[in-house]
Amino acid sequence: MTLFKRITLGLVFLTMACQLMTPSEGVTSGSLDLSSFPWKTGKAIKLHGEWKFFPHTLGELPPDASYALIPVPALWNEVPLRSGIENGKGYGTYILDILLPHESQIYSLYLPEVRTSFRVTVGNRVVLSGYPGPNKQTTKPSAQGQSFTFAAKDKIQIKIEVSNFHHKEGGLPNAPLFGTAEAIQNYILAESTMDIALTGALFMFGLYHFILFFYRNKQREAFYFGFFCLVFALRLPFVGSKTIYAMFPNIPWELVIYVEYASVFVLGILFLWFVDGLFPRFIETKLIRYFSAFVQFILVYGLIIKPEFYTEFEVVFQVLGVVYAVFLGIRLYQMVVKGLPDSHIFFLGYLILFFGFVYDVFLAYTGEGESSLSQIAVFLFFGVQSTIVTLRTARTFRKKVLLKEEFETINEQFILTNRFYAKFIPRDFLTHLGKESIEEVKLGDSSEREMTVLFADIWEYWDIIYSIPLENRILFTNSYLGRIGPCVRKNNGFIDKYIGSAVMALFDGGIQNSIKAAEDIQWELESYNERRRGFGYLPLHAGIGIHSGDTMLGILGEEERLESTVISDTVNLASRIQGLTKKYNARILVSLTSLMLHEDLDTIPYRILDFVRVKGKQETVMIAEVLIPGIDSISDQKIAYREQFEAAIFDYERADFASALNGFREVHKNNPDDIAAQIYIERCEYYQSAGVGEDWDGVSAWEK
Repeated sequence: MTLFKRITLGLVFLTMACQLMTPSEGVTSGSLDLSSFPWKTGKAIKLHGEWKFFPHTLGELPPDASYALIPVPALWNEVPLRSGIENGKGYGTYILDILLPHESQIYSLYLPEVRTSFRVTVGNRVVLSGYPGPNKQTTKPSAQGQSFTFAAKDKIQIKIEVSNFHHKEGGLPNAPLFGTAEAIQNYILAESTMDIALTGALFMFGLYHFILFFYRNKQREAFYFGFFCLVFALRLPFVGSKTIYAMFPNIPWELVIYVEYASVFVLGILFLWFVDGLFPRFIETKLIRYFSAFVQFILVYGLIIKPEFYTEFEVVFQVLGVVYAVFLGIRLYQMVVKGLPDSHIFFLGYLILFFGFVYDVFLAYTGEGESSLSQIAVFLFFGVQSTIVTLRTARTFRKKVLLKEEFETINEQFILTNRFYAKFIPRDFLTHLGKESIEEVKLGDSSEREMTVLFADIWEYWDIIYSIPLENRILFTNSYLGRIGPCVRKNNGFIDKYIGSAVMALFDGGIQNSIKAAEDIQWELESYNERRRGFGYLPLHAGIGIHSGDTMLGILGEEERLESTVISDTVNLASRIQGLTKKYNARILVSLTSLMLHEDLDTIPYRILDFVRVKGKQETVMIAEVLIPGIDSISDQKIAYREQFEAAIFDYERADFASALNGFREVHKNNPDDIAAQIYIERCEYYQSAGVGEDWDGVSAWEK
């Protein structure tokens, strides 16, 4: 489901909820006349207005009990003189008399969260949230709203007993909702559906950004925004309609309140890190770290003490939140003034988010209940974030196009000068060094980057070299190398150097380019061998080794003699992998960690070949053999029996040599030219007789 559809769905449910509810206009002096209300419209009524309130009274009311008229919704803290409760902690009973039509029908009453427990009585129906008592010991807090249905006619009396000794605020922060059973059910369904839809949208949006960060781990903003979305999704069931109770009816009240409070601080710090990721160093990192430490203190502090203590600081938290939001807004505005890319769009989204949450904080502070404005603001902010991601992606694409055009223009300008030199130092190498021309290269220039290294060499090279006249050796070598270069360049790579008949090529576009280049080289050699056979020459077999990792490209030598080169363990490992191709009679060998980075791995037939250890290092490297369908019968047989081969490999690693031997023999029987299977047969037979020690790990050490 697209983001636009999610926003539309959420707005539809919000509109439905608003249409199903209408404020009452006649709740005065503890009574309401609904005898002529048009119930057929399917709307429910929010029971706003003046209710009778009997302070310090629970259970049966004495006939001469005194009462006051206090507004609903309102907290006792806001009307201490009328409620008779100064600090919000106490108990009392609300009474509302309602006149109904003479015809009996099924009604329903829905009471959202109360500070902190209540008992509702209508006729002979009673429903509880927690347990209200006259003191802290007998009161059991709960944040769960309740609804129930009853049959009535002529008149009813709604009695709500409220008790609070565990929270700073007491009273009715939300007005009860009254209407036909169908109307109330539709309202609750619309409210819950919107919460669930928003939670799901937040979760998916967070997951999307985590995946984006996984593939582009330099985009820190994707990680923090994904984390922000997941925390927000976790928070939603704990606020508003408290849908968490639908999943966990017995969840502790203290945990619900803690998550409601603590998640606000976590969201605040994640949002700061997210902004820092979008606009690096524009907000002091030290300041963000100090705030992060403060948030960690608050989270631990909230776990140690009870809600009745830390809720006392709610106003302080709200003021700090507003100060934090204003400060961040000022910094974002400064970004807009300085003209940072996307800052104006982000600032607009932040304003939407800011006013949505400030409005909800204002409602919470004044005790006028809750709204869905913050949820709408979140939806709109999602749209802003998606716009920024789209713009940055488009900008990156445009930059690549512009860079390509710029490179072509520069190439034309310097083509006469660089045509000859580029044959010695590839232009791609200059590009990676950030140079426009070879004249700019100087000793010590370097660039560190992640690249894929490909080594290719002919197995029979020296046998052929020593069998042909001296004057033909260069011609033969160039004839072979002339077929390698186009395969590399066609797949967005470049040749860094030639080492006799060996070719070292570099790829910056991912492992898939190097794999495709290796396959093209093998097919090109097959075509070349057909021509050689026609002249009675020996066919050529090339082994190719591939590995990806960090590399250092640079210029070595001295002032009068420069050479481009690449220095890294990646080069060393790729060369050693290539050296194993002849041992296993394998066309293409790749380190498995590099192969796993292929974007379309399922399209490549390969088999795990061996676990090896580089000489002088303790790290184990798993190598895989990339197989080419149709290139020869040996490769086709390897593809056909690769599952049996890999199963035998893992038996071998577990030192189950009997099972491994059976597997390798089966593979070798069907493909006698599978040298790897033959090698493992010999290994298994040896270890079966010689045995292995407790430190067996199945790894083959590289001696050369």
